[in-house]
Amino acid sequence: MANTQKFRAHESLNVETAADWQVQTIESVTANAADAMIDVTSYHMVHLQPVEDIYFTFNETNAEGSLSSSNDLYLKGGDTIYSFKVPKGLSDTMYLILERVDTTGNCRIVLS
Repeated sequence: MANTQKFRAHESLNVETAADWQVQTIESVTANAADAMIDVTSYHMVHLQPVEDIYFTFNETNAEGSLSSSNDLYLKGGDTIYSFKVPKGLSDTMYLILERVDTTGNCRIVLS
């Protein structure tokens, strides 16, 4: 069962707005998912702009095996900015895990 007591009222509802906007250092996404694990526990949204195609997943552990290139979704690289809600209530911590599809590429990330 989800532990909603640890969040403020707007966080418990997983509202899309937050009083924070954190531009991250550009992330080099490689074939090794362990290279690109970002702790997104304290944020509501993740905004991504990958240069190359990348696989992504959210997981409560930062284990490399938690991303499956066979099953997880991928994002097309280019000029598109993708925005995702961070899953809440699944565990005390939440990680965004990224892995390349073909070639190593960079990904711009903003956490809010």
